[in-house]
Amino acid sequence: MRVLFLNPPFHPRFSREQRSPAVTKSGTLYYPKWLATAAGVAIQNGHEVDLVDAPAGNFSVKSVIDRIEAKNIQAVVCDTSTPSILNDVSVIEAIKAAHPNVHTLMVGRHVSSLPRETIAMSNALEAVAIREYEYTVRDWLSAKESGADLSAVDGLVWRKSTGEIVSNKQREAIKNLDELPFVSEVYKRFLHTPDYFYGHSLWPLVVFDTSRGCPYHCSFCVYPQTFSGHTMRYRSVANVADEFEYVAKEMPEIKTVMLEDDTFIVSKPRTMELANELIRRGNKLPFDANCRADIGADVEFLSVLHKAGARLFCVGFESGDVEVINGMKKNNDDRRDAKYHEEAHKFVRRCQDAGIMVHGCFMVGNLNETPQSMEKTLDFAKKLRPDTAQFFPIMVYPGTVAYQEAKKREYIQIEDWGAWLTKDGLHNSVVTLPNITHEELVSFCDRARRSFYLAPSYLTYKLKQSLTDRRELQRNVKGFLTLSKYLIKGSQHDKTQAPGKVPGKPQGATA
Repeated sequence: MRVLFLNPPFHPRFSREQRSPAVTKSGTLYYPKWLATAAGVAIQNGHEVDLVDAPAGNFSVKSVIDRIEAKNIQAVVCDTSTPSILNDVSVIEAIKAAHPNVHTLMVGRHVSSLPRETIAMSNALEAVAIREYEYTVRDWLSAKESGADLSAVDGLVWRKSTGEIVSNKQREAIKNLDELPFVSEVYKRFLHTPDYFYGHSLWPLVVFDTSRGCPYHCSFCVYPQTFSGHTMRYRSVANVADEFEYVAKEMPEIKTVMLEDDTFIVSKPRTMELANELIRRGNKLPFDANCRADIGADVEFLSVLHKAGARLFCVGFESGDVEVINGMKKNNDDRRDAKYHEEAHKFVRRCQDAGIMVHGCFMVGNLNETPQSMEKTLDFAKKLRPDTAQFFPIMVYPGTVAYQEAKKREYIQIEDWGAWLTKDGLHNSVVTLPNITHEELVSFCDRARRSFYLAPSYLTYKLKQSLTDRRELQRNVKGFLTLSKYLIKGSQHDKTQAPGKVPGKPQGATA
């Protein structure tokens, strides 16, 4: 079939793929990694594929509809997210109004958590795919092409011609990840790599995984709970190294690989095996990766990773308060909570000794949060001295324990999915704790960001870094130019209306 994989129009540079979808203050824009991988699987199975990332390429709804007509598209696979679901449904409705015979399928974490509720939003939605959807999309396309019964497509929730909504058997998670195509090949074929930017990474970059799943059960973390699960699955070391070589050879403009595993260093033996293979092959591409602080890594281990190409680790430190860490179930063993902050300081210092930078992620608004614990988090961030940092108000998403807890305690008092963003598409929070309002959570993050980035010691550090490394100079200038306006004006939270509620139609609906 002729199929369009669509990251639909919304706010310009809306980063739908990231764990907390939004327009970011650093200018970060994620690749549509999952969508691109599914497109690659469809290509493997003989379908004629097109891929459009509208927020990256500034596509309007009309331009998408025109493209569907020009390419005679028969099916659309549309990504979505919780903050953009109202907009994304309106995009599908516009497509179906213009092309009634086009088949539609929605994918993403929101529909994985609320499949029936999503389909019930509009008659334009025919089906949704649950969790990892590459093979569900493949089988749905094959069934549509042949006219087969959709009941045999595992992982699908769909609407019959009678209007009945049917939930098929759940699909098993993909065990052999080496079966999947290199997602970087799909990027090269359809996307403009300079459009994508991570505030902590060298630019341009590409993003791919070496594993799926996470053994930890952090209450707020959306991907393991709604998508990839808690059972670890790994690509083979040779397969990962092959993709590094592909990028180096076929995409010479790329300066960094970002490994978007939920947690890169889960198995130290496997990580060391990969590092040694990259060293053996003479890898010259730096890589960044998501990592935990409490993995017990020593300088010798980290130095080998640095030799293999490790440049920076993105670490979720979350909170400076032990009670908040305990409330979010950061560790599988509560006895580790008391030593968590000590381990975090050790990890940052060891990374720095090994030549690896750290990007710190900090969050406020979890259970047990108080005004005092938020100040502890800011103090914690400053004492850690990561290369860069981000401060988020908690974003609770359907399908997570954090969302269920907040609903149970009536901390979520806004039901409009659009409220998960400010009117400009920035991160917002709909959580109001007994002693902290959602406005105060957003305002604290604005203040924390200013306090961290405008500290004289930090500005001096960044100046020295920029003067000694041209690659880091480019990254620092590009990130600061975007971030600086938010350091001045903050999120401009509008207290006169529900947070994130945009009057009128969803963004992109009439673009």
